[in-house]
Amino acid sequence: MKPIFLTGVLGLLILVSCNNSNNAQKESASNNTEAVEKLQLSENEKANNYEVVYLVSDTGEYINSEIDYNEDKNFGFIYYRDINQDWNIFNVTKASDIDEGNISATSFDNKTLEGNFPSISYPFVAKIDGKEMTFKAVKTPVTGAMVIEYAYSNLSPESTNGQRFFQFKNAIFALKNDQNLESINKINLDINKEFGITDASIFSDLTRLLSAQSIISNKMTPLYDEWVQSGYMPHIENYSSQFCIDYLSEKVVSINKFVYEYTGGAHGNYNTINSVYSLENGNKLTIADLIIDIKDANLLNLVKDKLVKIEGRNADSYFGLDELTLENNNFCLTSKGLVFTWGIYEIGAYVIGETRVLIPIEEIKPYLKDEYKTIFE
Repeated sequence: MKPIFLTGVLGLLILVSCNNSNNAQKESASNNTEAVEKLQLSENEKANNYEVVYLVSDTGEYINSEIDYNEDKNFGFIYYRDINQDWNIFNVTKASDIDEGNISATSFDNKTLEGNFPSISYPFVAKIDGKEMTFKAVKTPVTGAMVIEYAYSNLSPESTNGQRFFQFKNAIFALKNDQNLESINKINLDINKEFGITDASIFSDLTRLLSAQSIISNKMTPLYDEWVQSGYMPHIENYSSQFCIDYLSEKVVSINKFVYEYTGGAHGNYNTINSVYSLENGNKLTIADLIIDIKDANLLNLVKDKLVKIEGRNADSYFGLDELTLENNNFCLTSKGLVFTWGIYEIGAYVIGETRVLIPIEEIKPYLKDEYKTIFE
C-alpha cells in the first residue's frame, strides 16, 4: 500500500500556495494524475493518510487508532475511551515497522501507552498508564477506515512574532468497504457530502482519491481569500479533520467529527458532530428512529437526573433544565450504551463545554423501539 499512498500524496495537494500564479497550474492539473504526480508539497502544506482501526475490550473500553503508514513517519494517534467513557488521546511517538509490531504513545497529561501494532487480525495487547489491557476486533462488515488529511498554514507578510496567521485542516473519512456493500458506499457519500463527491467508487481507489486536487482545496479557498481580503486579521484557524469511531457492530456504526474554528474574539468555537448509521441499509439514524417516545417523561427525568449529577454541576449549571428536550439530539452510541450530547451554549454557558450523558444499555433498553433493542449486541 505504501507505493500507492506515496504516489497519491505527491500527486494530491499542491492545493494552494496562495498566490495567483498557482491558479492556472491547478486548473490544468486538476483530476489529471499524470500531470500532478511529481509535484511536491510546499513547506506550508502537509498531507497525512491514516489507517483507522476500532477495537474493544471485554469490559467495554475501546480504542480508535489512526496510524500513518506513509514513509515520512508522521505516526498518528490512539483515541482511548476509558471505563468512565472519558476520552484519552495519545500521540504516537514511536512506531516500528508493522511486521515488528510495536508502538509507543504519550498523552498531553503524560499518560503512556505501549503495545503491539493495532490490527483487526490479532488482539491489541497494550499497557495504558501501567494497566495491561487487551482489545479485539468486533464482528462487522467494516474492516476499518481511512483518513485523508490535508493541512495548510501561512503567515501574513505583516506578521510579527507569528501573531497574524492562517491555519486550515480538513479531511476525507471513509469506511473500508472490502465487500463493496451498497450500504457502506451510501454512508461514505453522506459522511463526505461537503466535498460534493457523487461516485462512491472513489473511496476504494486511492490513486483517484488522492489525486483529485479540488476535493479539499475548494473548501479552503474562500476562507483564505477572506483572510487576505480582510487585510490579514490576527489569525484564522479552521479544523475539520478529527474523526473517531465511537461504536461499531454488525448492525451500526457511530462516528464523531470534531470541528474547531477561530476567527477572532476571546476564544474559538468548537463542536462534535455525531453520526449514527445503519450498516444494513446505509441510512443515517435520528434519535426519533431509535426511541419509542422522545417526550417520555420518565426518560427526560432520567436524563435530567444524570445531568445534575455530573461532577461540579447542579441544576443552575444549565439553561432552562425544566424545558429540556431530546428532539434532534446529537447523540452517539458506545459499547456501554446511548450517549445524549449537547454542544457549547446549547444547554449551558461556554465554560461548561460540551455535555455528554451516558444512559447504560439496560437503562435505555425500555425506551428503544423493538427493532433496536438488540443494537448493542
